Amino acid sequence: MNKMNIKKLIISLVAALGLSATSVIADGHKYTVDSSNYTSYTEMLSPGQLTMFSAYPDTYKIHVYETGADCQIPPEIKAISQTNGTMVNDNEGIEVANMGQLPFPNPTEAQHLIWNTRLNSSNTSAMFRVATSTNVQADGSIIIGQQETNIVYPRNPNTVSQYADKNIYAMFMQKNLGPPRSAGTTTLVHDFIDSYVQPRKAWQYNPATRRVRRAPDITYDTVLLAGGGVVVVDQYGGFNGAQDKYDWSYEGTRKMIVPAGNEALAENALETTHQQYHLNPDYVRYEERDVHVVHANLKPGQRHLYASRTFYVMDDDFNMLSIMDAYDDNGELMRHQIGTMMTGVEGTGAGECASQGEFTFDFATRTYTGNNQIGTGFSTVPTVYNGEEKPASFFTPDGLRRYAR
Repeated sequence: MNKMNIKKLIISLVAALGLSATSVIADGHKYTVDSSNYTSYTEMLSPGQLTMFSAYPDTYKIHVYETGADCQIPPEIKAISQTNGTMVNDNEGIEVANMGQLPFPNPTEAQHLIWNTRLNSSNTSAMFRVATSTNVQADGSIIIGQQETNIVYPRNPNTVSQYADKNIYAMFMQKNLGPPRSAGTTTLVHDFIDSYVQPRKAWQYNPATRRVRRAPDITYDTVLLAGGGVVVVDQYGGFNGAQDKYDWSYEGTRKMIVPAGNEALAENALETTHQQYHLNPDYVRYEERDVHVVHANLKPGQRHLYASRTFYVMDDDFNMLSIMDAYDDNGELMRHQIGTMMTGVEGTGAGECASQGEFTFDFATRTYTGNNQIGTGFSTVPTVYNGEEKPASFFTPDGLRRYAR
């Protein structure tokens, strides 16, 4: 019997005996929303969640738990986040009193929320992770990939490396470890705060040609390499990059049922947490939380796969983008995305949250994809925040060439 089957047997025995276990989190929830009662919770669910119930009535459910504490950000970041910044250059850039602060601690406009969630990764100075991607096919089979990623965030006040260009938001290097068809493909990205002044720059190493080339199309709705064909670049991390293709509107706050405290997804093997059509409901924790609702409509004359999107952003200092629903040109719901989070990542303080993964459910193909999944259930290599930074020379085309080979 292999280790995976032994683990499942132990979990089953523990559950059967009625004992507590972090692996089986469905025990102890307040209530469950399923296909028999979800219409009673329509005001607290997004259209994407409602569609999940109607699409998968026999298996999809949401376990709702007691509401936990709000996510914290590092105290030194909170201390310098006292006043709102100002959006400049058609809202594609920001000016803030203190570099590295939460851009808009008192958000009043739609794009204030997008800026907050887009830049929340820079609560850390540097990141190293071996993350897992999963593409779950309609028949339940899973294609598994892994990516080794090094990132430095120069706007963070604790960043050691000094960059002359103060517009740099992130220096990002990612090597694909699998699946075999993409293994060795390595991508370098220079991401800028103000894309009006400096659009994103990217380079990619192809192991077949052993050459580094500029990759000009890692923007907007370019299909993500690790996204199974259902994730585009600017939904990576919830939302990233330029905001100029959309008109944005703020629709206020609502109490909704959203993912929160998803350590069970991090701690258990994906063969347990992933099932056909959607994640195993017994391993996804939901809570009632206040969220900001932001809607984006494609501007006339602009082109994007998503003609409109609705974002649900947590009402706390971390500004986690909890849910995103995406629509096509006909106003039909295409995809539902959730962002899961966890605490306890190495290098973070008590109560500080980190993204655990992003999951996109495609209604046309009945497939789903998970990206940026971290935790002991996925890799024995620990994710480390605020650790040793790679030097500036690492994040160059020459550094890409050396690292990729």
